[in-house]
Amino acid sequence: MTDHPATELAGTPGSPGLASGPARVVHGPDDFTRVRPGDVLVCRFTEPAWTALFGVVAGVVTETGGVLSHAAIVAREHGIPAVLAVPGAMSTLRDGQTITVDGGAGRVAA
Repeated sequence: MTDHPATELAGTPGSPGLASGPARVVHGPDDFTRVRPGDVLVCRFTEPAWTALFGVVAGVVTETGGVLSHAAIVAREHGIPAVLAVPGAMSTLRDGQTITVDGGAGRVAA
């Protein structure tokens, strides 16, 4: 068994709430079929074509954006936590790794 040191990333609070689940690192629409209910979406940004994922995921982490970004607005509409503008999220968080998103504090723990 390999122990990985705890990781905490900081970003911009985008939608309040707390959620834990497997990180699903998504690079684009070709990855949408890998997203499962309860996953935490980890991506560079979202746009309108990504909206359907918000009905499936438990939370959202993006590398860019702010409180008025597409990800933040749609996350608030769906009542799921979102943390935005997290530098290096896609390279730091491993696909399938359990993470916790604190959308009120702007923190992601792995």
